[in-house]
Amino acid sequence: MLEKYLNSQEIVTKLLLNSIMTNKLSQAYLFVCDDIDYIYEYAKNFIKEIIKMSNLDEKTLNNIYKKIDNEEYNEVKIVKTDGQFIKKEQLIELQNSVLNKPVEANKIVYIIKSAEKLNSSSANSILKFLEEPEDDIIAILLTNNLNMIMPTIKSRCQILNFKNVSNLLNEENKLKDVLYLENKTNEELEILINSSIEVVKSLEKKKLNTLIYEKDLLIEKFKDNNEILFLFNFLIYLYMDSLYKKLNKNIKYMNEYEEILDLVVKNNEINDIITKVNLLEILKNNVKSNVNSKLIFDKLIIEFNEVK
Repeated sequence: MLEKYLNSQEIVTKLLLNSIMTNKLSQAYLFVCDDIDYIYEYAKNFIKEIIKMSNLDEKTLNNIYKKIDNEEYNEVKIVKTDGQFIKKEQLIELQNSVLNKPVEANKIVYIIKSAEKLNSSSANSILKFLEEPEDDIIAILLTNNLNMIMPTIKSRCQILNFKNVSNLLNEENKLKDVLYLENKTNEELEILINSSIEVVKSLEKKKLNTLIYEKDLLIEKFKDNNEILFLFNFLIYLYMDSLYKKLNKNIKYMNEYEEILDLVVKNNEINDIITKVNLLEILKNNVKSNVNSKLIFDKLIIEFNEVK
């Protein structure tokens, strides 16, 4: 099930598998990826992993798995667009359909496919549902456009950014893109790399004090959106490699920077690193959306500090 995604979607998959094993599932997830059908299939496999923990016999489990694949399992509810939007009436029907407790498995799960297509009334309807979650109900919202999801909905979900399917085949070449900026000399790139490493040291050592002592330096060192994107790309790959190192796996990208990798590994548990990577992905999307850089740096420092 989810194991088949360990190579292509290692970070989110390890996070979700660990959440299942430790019984620390969130009650609402927001999966983000460029390919809705891809994360829809992923969500169904995630549900199978959850149900696997219900202590059902193998024959019953296999029967449930087939029903999930065919969208016929009564304890997995699926909401799709009705025309151009997902309508309020569909959400009311969903809420009525989950009034009863699960019979076979340990959870009732509902998937909202293309959650960015919730209209204002249906978005408000699901928001009320998310505000008062039942212990035995899990929500999985799927989107290819995080910016179109209401902030109040995002705040009630654990956001998981999947690697875009269009980029998976080019994974090994990504670091070249990270370490390249048009119109920058090698010397200027080296300065940006060293500045990025200093950011990590400050975040990991000074923590919230970074807001006091380093924020102005951040703004000075990373002046425009391209340089800020460089910073977040660099940090994402550095923290990903820290995760590989923590898991005793081969470093993929940052072999030249083992000293700073060791600092991250020492200061963080596996889930801490995964959470930080997800935060970096979200903030990187904010940069692309031209959110104010000072606000982005504030969020980086404050939210990193809250991880641990």
